[in-house]
Amino acid sequence: MLGKKFEEDDPMNSTDELRKEAVQISPHLEQKVLNILKVENPLDSPDFDPTEYINRLFPNEQSLASIDTVVEKLQRKISGTGRDAEQLTNAQSELGSTGAEELGKAKESIKELFQKTQDIKMKAAQSEAMVQDITQDVKSLDYAKRHLIHSVTALKRLQMLVTAVDQLEIMSRNKQYKESAQLLEAVIQLMQHFKSYKSVPQISELSDRITKLQKHLEACVLHEFDEGFNNDGVVVGQPWVLHDACLVATTLGNDTKENILKKYISLQLANYRQIFRPSEEVSQLDNISRRYAFLKRILKVCDETHGEIFPVSWCASGRICEKFCAYTRSDLELVLSSSSQIDVKELLKALQLTIEFEGQLSKRYEKHVKYVDGKKEPVLRFEKTISSAFIPYLWVYINAEDRTLSNMIDSYIQSDKAAEDDSNMVVLPSSTDLFYFYRETLVQCAKFSTGKAFWDLCQLFSKHLHSYCSKVILENYSLNNKKAVTLEHFRFVSLALNTADYCCMTTAQLEEKLKETIDPEYIDDVNLKDVQDAFMSAVSASIDNITRSLEISCDVQLQQMARLQWGTMDTVGDQSDYVSQLQDTIKRYATIVGKTIANKRYFRTFSDRFVEAFMAKYISNIFKCKPISEIGAEQMLLDTHTIKTVLMDIPFMRPEGSMTAPTSYVKLVNRGISKAETILKTIMTPVDPPEGYVDNYIFLIGDGHTGNFARLLDLKVNEMHYYVYTFRY
Repeated sequence: MLGKKFEEDDPMNSTDELRKEAVQISPHLEQKVLNILKVENPLDSPDFDPTEYINRLFPNEQSLASIDTVVEKLQRKISGTGRDAEQLTNAQSELGSTGAEELGKAKESIKELFQKTQDIKMKAAQSEAMVQDITQDVKSLDYAKRHLIHSVTALKRLQMLVTAVDQLEIMSRNKQYKESAQLLEAVIQLMQHFKSYKSVPQISELSDRITKLQKHLEACVLHEFDEGFNNDGVVVGQPWVLHDACLVATTLGNDTKENILKKYISLQLANYRQIFRPSEEVSQLDNISRRYAFLKRILKVCDETHGEIFPVSWCASGRICEKFCAYTRSDLELVLSSSSQIDVKELLKALQLTIEFEGQLSKRYEKHVKYVDGKKEPVLRFEKTISSAFIPYLWVYINAEDRTLSNMIDSYIQSDKAAEDDSNMVVLPSSTDLFYFYRETLVQCAKFSTGKAFWDLCQLFSKHLHSYCSKVILENYSLNNKKAVTLEHFRFVSLALNTADYCCMTTAQLEEKLKETIDPEYIDDVNLKDVQDAFMSAVSASIDNITRSLEISCDVQLQQMARLQWGTMDTVGDQSDYVSQLQDTIKRYATIVGKTIANKRYFRTFSDRFVEAFMAKYISNIFKCKPISEIGAEQMLLDTHTIKTVLMDIPFMRPEGSMTAPTSYVKLVNRGISKAETILKTIMTPVDPPEGYVDNYIFLIGDGHTGNFARLLDLKVNEMHYYVYTFRY
């Protein structure tokens, strides 16, 4: 360490101490030194183990034969090491005195270096103190400079303010409003810099002078407008003076501006308030256009005569319109509330004119905008400012639409039947007419209101859609069992089916349109699901109607089948006449149904229902034909095959045709025909011997129910009880 005194020691003693310290070097340090010197001899390792070293040289008994060679090599190594140690010892002894002298010189050099370091440190501290003193002076000068600039700037502004106030007093006395507006704006801006100096008497006095000047100018400006217009709102003063006064009012602030506008608007609308009093005849709904014409004349005067008086930013004519709308809405509310009976045509006409008028005003002042949260918004809003007075009375309109729709639906009952037989007709004409009326009514009502009145209209739509479904689609084309089924009946019921499907889809679209238009608070209440369900039920009812009608059309042929003498037939010929007629009937009516029904899915449903119902009736009719001989059963089996062919052709009776019949339909036909064929094949089996008949019955029918057996046996012979007894035995 620098500054420490070194004791003079004997060089030899120092050497011995160094040797002792060398011996005490840690193994870790010694290993690092050996790594640096790249010593690889294991004898130099700090953790040398003689036993391990010897075992490595002589790992087994055979290696002991070379022990003499190893010992000789070690002896040479020891002799060489001894000589090296002796040479190093002699060299160290010779250098001992020289080393002590060099060590003394090193100590002196260290002392000198330490002293110089101390000197440098002291000078550095002195320099730092000097720099701090200089910096402090610079900061003080910088603060002084800034304060001086601020003081000079404030003094200049004060001088400008005093000068401006003096000039403003002169200008205001001379009614030089244009110059006064400019000076007043400058004075207000300059005074903003002295808000924090209000406690200074001179500044406080100056502020009072400015306040008095503002009040004086406000009184002067208001006086100019009082004198500038007569009681009829006509300009009698100098327009340029009024214009300059408006500039002063703009500078004075919004309160002065509003006071001027209120006076002006009141004058311009004074005659309107006098003429269109709610108690006067001219204020009734049928004269509402005269109100709007009156405002247009006022606006024309404002634009042509008063346009140069008011600044554009004031939008004076727009403010007149705004007040006019407020007065008119109040008047109309009184007129409507006092009316004992409101004519719907007059109400709608007045409302339509009002909405158009509001739209014209909105378009006229659409350029006057303001920014709220970064978004453009109109300064003046005219939408529903007057028409809102009509909203509580739109129930008159809704009731009128209710009556109109009721009359329309009643007329549809006859008009659809009177429609021309157009092959291109897909739905009943009344349905398209109804939804067209709905669309027009929806658009019209949306112009009037999208709130409560629109919600009432939604409910009205739902009510009359139910009425149309029940009266026009279902009741109008219901099946009358007392009348013969005609081709026209099939056609119109099929059209009714298409109409119900069309109405269901269009109702869903109508619901979406209603939700898009109505106010958000009513969206969740708009639901026409029950109407759609009603139309889908009408689709199913129409299919049942067509199915039942075709069944009834086949009854004549089935009755003819039951009257034939099946028990006395002795030969089998071609198909029976009733089958040919049945074939013609099914083809004729099924073809018109397939041609008329637009959705092939519904035609397939009709086919399935008809086959199922017909086969049940056909099988039931077989049991009405008793007794049936074996030849008669064979003839009936031939007729059944023909009927199967007819039934299989039904899916192909649509205009677009079909390559194959649906698998489910084929299975349905085969199941019904198979049941009939099984019955007939059982009848064809001879009853003698009885055991053979019984066995064949069990094989074909597959059950052991005596009632079924007796019923089939009753078709063959009248001695049923004997065979029943035999079957039981």
